[in-house]
This record gives sequence, structure tokens and C-alpha cells, in this order.
Amino acid sequence: MSQLYNNQPLLDQLAKALDREKLHHANLVSSGPGEEGLVIGLALAARILCDTQNHCGACKSCKQASVLQHPDLHFSFPFVSGGTSGTADDFLTDFRGALGENKYLDPDSWQQKITSKNQQLQIPIKEIQNIHKKLSLTAASGKNRVLLLWMPEQIKKQASNKLLKLIEEPLPKTYIILITHRKSRLLPTIVSRCAPWHCKPLEEGHFLVHFNDQPEATAKLLAMVFAPNLGAAISASEDAESTQIDVFAHWMRTCYRGAPTEISEVVTSLSGLTKEALKILIFRSQHFLERGFYHNIQNTPVQATDLGAINVQKLSSAVRPSGAMAISRVLNACLYDLERNIHVKTALTFASFELHKAFRGN
Repeated sequence: MSQLYNNQPLLDQLAKALDREKLHHANLVSSGPGEEGLVIGLALAARILCDTQNHCGACKSCKQASVLQHPDLHFSFPFVSGGTSGTADDFLTDFRGALGENKYLDPDSWQQKITSKNQQLQIPIKEIQNIHKKLSLTAASGKNRVLLLWMPEQIKKQASNKLLKLIEEPLPKTYIILITHRKSRLLPTIVSRCAPWHCKPLEEGHFLVHFNDQPEATAKLLAMVFAPNLGAAISASEDAESTQIDVFAHWMRTCYRGAPTEISEVVTSLSGLTKEALKILIFRSQHFLERGFYHNIQNTPVQATDLGAINVQKLSSAVRPSGAMAISRVLNACLYDLERNIHVKTALTFASFELHKAFRGN
């Protein structure tokens, strides 16, 4: 099991409830993407399946769970269309592999692993029907069964009622663990019928501990770019380009200068990215600038925000106070336009000129 940095007390609570036979059959764990929700869920599942329910690590069940191969540990997760069966089973090997490499797996890293196109992750009704079928069978071990369902917020609306039925009519010795990153998108009836558990967010210090085998500058960069999303940082740690620092730096400098020819060139370059990559860039642009403003207020040393390609602290210092909120609004509007399928070059061109005005405080 991966190390828990900030939520060991939560896992202890869950373990105590299980030991006292008070653990609810359906548990909803809320966590930020790439944080400790999946780690908590996997650790709880292993404990439920352990022959002694103490996560001994030595019994056959523990060894099977540790490699995600226990016959009574069922996974469900969002995926893209195009598989043979139309269920998560088409991507189960990929999912186990991704989790084996990174227990803090985040949605963007998962999507990039299974598709290079602008396909949306979803959990269709056929997948919920498949879950019903699996859980209706007798447990292979004759003991407990666990369904770990990642990102139930991606379930299609018509399928949510079928999941609700599964939660409302619990099967014997069957536990459901839902790991959500957007609890507000779930049906209120699903939320109300699950025991709620909330993960505390990770902090930059946890990144420095996790990446203590890497150069300090690299650990600080990953923390600055991704905190609190440790999963994305782990995925990016072997590929510096995936941080998008250089792309962000070039775009912001171009917008700050405001030369129409330069903006046209950078827009053409950005429009060559996939739509999902563009959305991630905009999210990170907001994050970079937010962290820069935060460090300015806290008087953090300059090197903490020096990312090589750009110094976020200096960039955010150059922004007039009246433009700070405008920058956030512009990036939010651009993201909204992309989600509405507005022409990419049109959305980026408008956003770039609006960013220029915001940088200048106009």
C-alpha cells in the first residue's frame, strides 16, 4: 500500500468501524483528484478482504489484494467508448497497470493512458448492469466482496438509479466503496444512502517528502505546479514537458506584450493541442498564477516560485491588483468556451487579448 501523508486517522476510523462490525455497506470517500481517496479505498478494501481483517499482509487474500488481483475485489471506473464489451472490463488490465504504477492516479493521467483523442470519460448503464451481474455471483473466497467504484460522478444519469438500487438493496458480505472527486455532481439520494468520509487535502510539504529521492529543485517544481494533485505530479515526474511550464510561460509573456502577430502565432501553436490538453493548460495557468499571488502575499523566497522557464512570483508581481480578478475571469471564460465547443482559435485569440488588458490593469 502507498504511504498515507495526511489521512492515516481517517483510515484508522474506517478500520475501527470494520473491526466493530459497524462499517456501513456503502461508503463514499470524498477526495481531491490525485490525492489520497484511492489509496484509502484500496487500503480499506484490502482490510475487508484480509483473512483476519487486520490487513496482515501475509495471508493469501492480502497478497492478492496487494497486486489488485483478488477474485472478490471488483473495480469499476470511467472509461472511453470503443471497447469490445462496452464495460470497464475492456480497460481492467490498463487500470490495474496504472494503479500499480501510481496509487494516487488522477483522472487526467488515466484519460491520457487510455486515449489520445478528445473522448470523455464516462460510466455507461451497461457498466452498472455488469456490476450487478458480478455481485450477484457467489464470492470466490466464500467471504467478503468489495466493489471499488472510482469517480461515480461520471455515471450517466440514467445509470445512476441502477447504482442507487444496488446501494439500497445491499447484498450479504458485500461492501461498496465509492471514491469521488466531485461529490456535488452525485445524485442526492446516492449521497444520503452512503456513509460519508472526507479526505484532508495534501500540502506542498507532502510533495517534498514524496519526491525526496529527487533534486530539491525538481520536488519544488512538482509541488508548485501540481499541489495538491500528487497523482498528476507522479505522472509528470518522468516527463518534464507534461508540466506545460514552457507552454504556459510563452503564452503569458506573449499576452503581456500584446503584439497581435505574436498572439496569432501562439494561438496557432496552442490550437494544435488536443482539447483536453488545452483545458488542462488553462487549469494549470490558473493554478500557476494563484500560487504566485499566494507566495507574494506570504513573502515566500523567490526561488520557491522560480520554475526555470518563468518566475511566477515576478509575473504575478507585474500584474496590477485591478487585473488579478480579471485574469481569473478570462481563463474561466476561455475554459467555458472550450467546453461549449466554441471554435478553438476564436476562443484562444479573444482570451489572449483579454489577458493582455488584464495584465495591464485595464
